[in-house]
Amino acid sequence: MKREWPFLALEVVLLAVLLQSNAPEVWFWFIALLVLLTWRSLALRSRLEQRRLNAESATAPEAPDPPTG
Repeated sequence: MKREWPFLALEVVLLAVLLQSNAPEVWFWFIALLVLLTWRSLALRSRLEQRRLNAESATAPEAPDPPTG
């Protein structure tokens, strides 16, 4: 979670700028906020999926060695 704090702060700042911006700037800051939120959500989803796969591989029993002959 510590690595997410700078991005959360940036999202809050972008939201504050969006609320204070003029009409032409609103769309730019709105798209910037959406891009940032989408990027972070995809990164979080990827990280959670990687953790799940690591947990499954750590708990899975090892396959026996195939016979040689």
